[in-house]
Amino acid sequence: MKTAESLLCVRYSSIFSLEELNEICLSDLENFRSVPGLIQKYFVTEEYTGAISNIYLFESKMTRAAFSVSDLAKDIPSRYRMIPDTIRVEYYDTLIVLNEE
Repeated sequence: MKTAESLLCVRYSSIFSLEELNEICLSDLENFRSVPGLIQKYFVTEEYTGAISNIYLFESKMTRAAFSVSDLAKDIPSRYRMIPDTIRVEYYDTLIVLNEE
């Protein structure tokens, strides 16, 4: 796997059930596979609270920034029926990687 220089984490709650969100994420796979510079996307849930996060690994800050203003990214809150007050967006830069290629 390529080393990610930049990460994006979007944590939220949704009016959809986890099963409904999973179906939407599965139907969106091809859209995300075509995002330039996106190395990987994780759809995860927090074990105790059930909060949901989408974690994106990007080749660079530039590709992360381009994704952030894309139509696909802009559609995510409504598509995933995110509850606005629960949305937390975090941007990370990679400093050290354990298993670099």
